[in-house]
Amino acid sequence: MFQAGTFVSQHFSLERLADGVYACIHKPGGGAYSNAGIVDLGDRTIVVDALQTLAAGRDLRRAAEALFGRPVETVVLTHSHSDHWMGASAFDAGTALLASPATSQAWARMGPEIAEDMQNPAMWEEWLRGTEEQLRTEQDARVRAGLEITISHIRHTLAERAEFRPRYADRTFEGTLAFAESTRRAELRSLGRGHSDDDAVLLLPQEGIAFIGDVGFFDCQPFLGFCDLDLYRAHMHFLQQADFQVLIPGHGPVGGKEALALQREYMDVLEGLVCQVVQRGGSLAEALQVPLPETFAPWLVGGMNRFEANVRYLFARCGGKVPETE
Repeated sequence: MFQAGTFVSQHFSLERLADGVYACIHKPGGGAYSNAGIVDLGDRTIVVDALQTLAAGRDLRRAAEALFGRPVETVVLTHSHSDHWMGASAFDAGTALLASPATSQAWARMGPEIAEDMQNPAMWEEWLRGTEEQLRTEQDARVRAGLEITISHIRHTLAERAEFRPRYADRTFEGTLAFAESTRRAELRSLGRGHSDDDAVLLLPQEGIAFIGDVGFFDCQPFLGFCDLDLYRAHMHFLQQADFQVLIPGHGPVGGKEALALQREYMDVLEGLVCQVVQRGGSLAEALQVPLPETFAPWLVGGMNRFEANVRYLFARCGGKVPETE
């Protein structure tokens, strides 16, 4: 019989959470760039999110099929961001893609644009050369780590660009979908707009396990660039009040409510610091220099671009004027 401990992928590690429930956690340097899940419903297998690249998606499919000896029936997409969706193209038409209507519509807008960009190798090669040149001279270790991540992403994209074809949702669900015919209680719930156009979570009440997509960023900065922060916080509050002790985030290690609380603290602290700059009439450039508490300093390693995006969002939210070019 296939054992999870014997499965090896350069893109993610496979972690057993309960009988028939596995988390797939992104490995640095690999092509996953996000997390996924594999769940046995007794008579069928579902996968939660699909990672960013075809290579990672193929390993995800291989793991799921080997674990339970059957094809994957459904891939559940928690939201529309490409690092959770693009690997779905590694699954054939026998596997249905399931998402909320808002998520499906958002990916229907983004998918063709991404596919078109991937057909322009000159753009990617120029980006690669520029990033490698910047890496040669950059002294800030936090920025260097981010540049290395970008270089890895570009190389994965160039390797796959000729064969990538986006897949779109085959089915949609409204509100809450219970997998009632399975031997395991499982509930797919749309939380509405928050981190993205619509954030969905897969809940396993008997096991106290929740796959929460990008409602969760553990031991790393959440991305606020396209969010509604008030609604995002409401999603986090829902999970903190619910009876789920094991949370699989979209990014970072498996954690619990304490990890979610620390993520919320990052949001609150950074918003407070940025709003102070706005209130005293400071500029965006000044806001980008605010020092985070030491607790969050390690989160900046490889994440300075995300930090900038978050500060820009919060600067505008606090009433500051964000220059079009800065």
